[in-house]
Amino acid sequence: MQFKDYYKILEVKPEATFEEIKKSYRRLAMTYHPDRNPDNKEAEEKFKEINEAYDVLSNAEKRQKFDVIRNGYANPQGYYKDKSQKVSKDEQTDFDFDYFKKKTGEYSEFFKNFFANSALFKGEDFSGSITISLKEAYFGSTRILTVLGNQLRIKILPGIKNDQLLKIPEQGYPGVAGGKKGDLYVRVKIENDNMFTRRGDELFTEVFLDIFTVMLGGSVTIKTLSGDVKITIPPSVEYGKQLRIRGKGMPVYNTNGMFGDLFVKVKYFIPKNFSEDEKKQLEQIKKNHNL
Repeated sequence: MQFKDYYKILEVKPEATFEEIKKSYRRLAMTYHPDRNPDNKEAEEKFKEINEAYDVLSNAEKRQKFDVIRNGYANPQGYYKDKSQKVSKDEQTDFDFDYFKKKTGEYSEFFKNFFANSALFKGEDFSGSITISLKEAYFGSTRILTVLGNQLRIKILPGIKNDQLLKIPEQGYPGVAGGKKGDLYVRVKIENDNMFTRRGDELFTEVFLDIFTVMLGGSVTIKTLSGDVKITIPPSVEYGKQLRIRGKGMPVYNTNGMFGDLFVKVKYFIPKNFSEDEKKQLEQIKKNHNL
C-alpha cells in the first residue's frame, strides 16, 4: 500500500501551523473542486486526497498519530511494525469517519488502514527464552522474569512442549500515541533428560534385566516421572522389545487428566563369575535344550 504524505498533498511543511494548513487547503480545494472541473477524474481524485489530508492535519490527535507514522516511514526501525497487518475489531480505535464521508463520500485505503488500526501504534514486542527440566514440564512450573524493569510471574502448564512459545499480552514495550503496549513472547526450552526421551506426549526409557528374569519372567520396578511402578516381565522376553505402561507419559498440554504412555525397552546383561557348580548346571540346561 502506497504511503500518503498529507503534508506534501497540502503543499505545506511538516512544521506548518494550523492557519498555514487551512490556507493551503482552501486554495487547493478551490483549484480542484468538482464544480470547476466537470468530468475530470484526476481533479476529482485530487480533491478527495486534499480533503482527506486536511481531515487529518486539522485534527491535533490525528496529526500527532500521522506524524508518528510518517516518522516511521523515514525511520523503518521505529516503534511500529508491518503496515499491512490485520487486527481484530476490538483492536480498532473509535475514530468517527462520518464527517469525512459526508464531505467526500469515501476515504482511501491508507486512511482506513492507518487511522482505524490502533495496532499501528502498538509498542514493540519483547521476546526471550527460559529453560526448564523435563520434570518441570511434567508437573508444571513458574518463573519470575524481569522484563523492562518489571518482575513477572510466568506460569508454565504441565505438558508444555519443547520450543513452545508463550504469549503474555501487553508486557512488551510501551505503545506510542496512545497505542497498546507490545506483547511478551517467551520460548520454553526443555533440557535433555538422562533417563527419558520424549516424543510428543509419549516417553521412552530402558530397563536392564538379568538373563534369568529375561528367561523366567518376573516383576521389576520402573522409575517414572510420577513415581515408581511395578511391571510384569513375560518369560523369554526378546531383547529390544518395548513394553507399554499406559498413562505414564507426559500430560497432554492444557487438558486435565489426559496423559501419554511410557514405553520401556528391554535390555539385559549376563552375570559374571559363575561358580563351577553353577557352570555345570548351565551346561546341563544347555544340553537339555539341545543347544
